Amino acid sequence: MRNDTQLQKEIVAGLTAGTVTTIATHPLDLVKLRLQLLATSNSALGYTDVIKNIFKESKLNNSVLQEAYRGLGVNLIGNSVAWGLYFGLYRYSKDTLFTLWIDQDAQKRTSFQNDSQMGPLMYLASAALSGTATAVLTNPIWVIKTRIMSTSTNAQKRYKSTLDGIVKIYEKEGIRGFWRGLVPSIFGVAQGAIYFTAYDSLKHRYFASKNIKSEQRLGNLENIVLTSVSKMISVTAVYPFQLLKSNLQSFDAVQNETSYRLSNLVSSIYKKDGVRGLYKGLSANLVRAIPSTCITFCIYENLRYLL
Repeated sequence: MRNDTQLQKEIVAGLTAGTVTTIATHPLDLVKLRLQLLATSNSALGYTDVIKNIFKESKLNNSVLQEAYRGLGVNLIGNSVAWGLYFGLYRYSKDTLFTLWIDQDAQKRTSFQNDSQMGPLMYLASAALSGTATAVLTNPIWVIKTRIMSTSTNAQKRYKSTLDGIVKIYEKEGIRGFWRGLVPSIFGVAQGAIYFTAYDSLKHRYFASKNIKSEQRLGNLENIVLTSVSKMISVTAVYPFQLLKSNLQSFDAVQNETSYRLSNLVSSIYKKDGVRGLYKGLSANLVRAIPSTCITFCIYENLRYLL
């Protein structure tokens, strides 16, 4: 199979998987995001308070779905583009590193055969490269997403749409405003790197244990087990970076520049709740992340064989 054909399949499968997953899990993403922002504003509030507030706000426009799916448009754009980029760049990074470090004749074999010869460090390096590029390119989308989803449909300082958010950020903060929270976002790339390292390593060890030496579709149950274990490890390891990124991209960060400098933010959260404060909303994130990643990878693994 030609590498360019495989790359196209990776991108299409990633885009499709990201789109379906985002629609299915958006309300959980909304809850997770608002919990993360409470780490700096009111750490005493929790899950039930966030959910009650969503229902309270929904009464003003008589639509629970509209409030629960606030920001779906920008979230769809962000996740579908990010997954498409990530899968495509990850495939490209693996092929490039394999050619540079192991064998210059990589194109004579299938991607599966090349991947089976790669160790965890090469998976880690490939995922880190693709994750960093994706984080930099998609950061403006996440800034707009954070601000739309952090406010209710009726809030005074809300963005009316994605376009409204782009215009207001540019007018008030300039180009720099679109890259707020980029530093913790890049550090957060470690989650994807750890995840893909664990996932690919476990997958190829599983194939080796079954003496499978050619590309084969994983069963859905096998995929769910590998995905769940890999996701729990990666999300827990780097969750504080996600929390910091969300707070740095919020409306409050614009109004309180000094308090929301990275070092001050970490210090403030730590003084309030200790290390536990940096993990506020973790369980909500796991409840969202594990099913959503299972959906993403089941769609991804199945679709790239059908294309």
